Amino acid sequence: MPLSDRGKYRNTWGILTLGGGRLVFTRTDGFLSKTERIVISIPVDAIHNINVEGFLGKKLVILVDNTRIPGIPRHEFEVGDPIYWTNMIRNEMVSSIAARDNQIQPMREVYIKEINREIVKVPCRYCGSLNVMTDKKCSSCGAPIN
Repeated sequence: MPLSDRGKYRNTWGILTLGGGRLVFTRTDGFLSKTERIVISIPVDAIHNINVEGFLGKKLVILVDNTRIPGIPRHEFEVGDPIYWTNMIRNEMVSSIAARDNQIQPMREVYIKEINREIVKVPCRYCGSLNVMTDKKCSSCGAPIN
């Protein structure tokens, strides 16, 4: 069961949801036809650090890996109980890592085709130098090779 709570992200009210290995903030747009829009979706395995900051500790601050999620590395959420959210996100991170470790793919066999060719050299009957067997003439004296 995903965890969700009403909160703020960049001065926009919406719903913060944690579940399925992701932290998702959605907002509802429209006056008559309500439409939910995903503002940000952060995979929990891309989170580097979680802090609680702000006046009376009301801000949940999440630092993410820029290589996984390009853009802003710092995300601030205002939620009712940021310490509870911190613990739940850490639990989700641990379960996400455990699930990823259980999905290790078996090793595939790799076949490499190797071709060995032998180069047979024969001596020239006139000058004695070694020549490749497929040559028509001696590389040294030019005599025909049979």
